[in-house]
Amino acid sequence: MSYICPLCNGLVVPEQACPHCLQGLSECGKLDDYTGPYSPYSLQTSMVEEDGNENGCMHMLYCHHCHTSTLWSVAQWDISGNH
Repeated sequence: MSYICPLCNGLVVPEQACPHCLQGLSECGKLDDYTGPYSPYSLQTSMVEEDGNENGCMHMLYCHHCHTSTLWSVAQWDISGNH
């Protein structure tokens, strides 16, 4: 199966609220862009979703109001045509 992240590909716009102050969050890119392939602070960047599929794309979101960041797992879309 082939998957794409709809957020990475500009197919959706994030409309998430900050869990601390409920203001809008700014999308800052994939978590992999911050850790890099050789980072000593390697984090598991895919999440297991509720249905058991491991196809989430982790993105960093930032709140300019309370200056906090949070991670968001974006469900990837299956583009292989096998639905």
